[in-house]
Amino acid sequence: MDEHGVSRLYQNSSETNVSPGEDDNVRRTMELYYRLAAPHLRGRERMLDIGCDVGFMLEAAKSDGFKEVHGIEPVPVARSVAETIEGSIVTDNFFEQTNYPTNYFDLIALIHVLDHLYDPCIVLRQALKNLRPQGLVLAVVHNVRSLLGLLLGERFPVFNLYHHYFFSKDTLAELFRRQGYEVLKVVATRNCYSFGFFARHLPGVPDSSRRAVFRVAQGLRLADIPITIPVGNIGIVARRPTY
Repeated sequence: MDEHGVSRLYQNSSETNVSPGEDDNVRRTMELYYRLAAPHLRGRERMLDIGCDVGFMLEAAKSDGFKEVHGIEPVPVARSVAETIEGSIVTDNFFEQTNYPTNYFDLIALIHVLDHLYDPCIVLRQALKNLRPQGLVLAVVHNVRSLLGLLLGERFPVFNLYHHYFFSKDTLAELFRRQGYEVLKVVATRNCYSFGFFARHLPGVPDSSRRAVFRVAQGLRLADIPITIPVGNIGIVARRPTY
């Protein structure tokens, strides 16, 4: 898989990352991610969300006082939704193709992006230049050393065509340090989805069993109840040092 092949996976996609009926839950998840970085922000002038999907992270930043919110989203159907957020500036260019000014952003978000890239080092080095001194990068990836990953082994659902790198807390922190960042925290994150969503996506369980659990949940009127739990992801907040 070369850089062009990776790009085509997303340019030719016809779906967003939000499952039908899960909008409010995914919005809640993005708010939880955003809160990892918020206490460490030194300014709220501009933020950039690389791979912004339908724009829930842009909404979170906007509601916290950011004056400008920028997004990058190559998937047309997702980008068209993100562009409707008031004050958003969204492009279909890949980050490596952009020419944002140096010392420009207070926050750059990479939510489930680094593990999809052809070369994450290129993106992190470019982000370092685009950040203001003391500016932050917030990234979330799957944790290959999570309990779920260790239990499922090669059946871990994220072992698929779209994920090209896999990280633990230690290797994720080391990746950022080697690119010149000061790592502030690396923590397990939580995701919010409906009980029905979790029932339909139980890993390592036959499809027939998942469908049966989902039908029971519907019958008991539990399917739409939101649940917020760790599902094997890790988040990192890292700062551009002041030289």
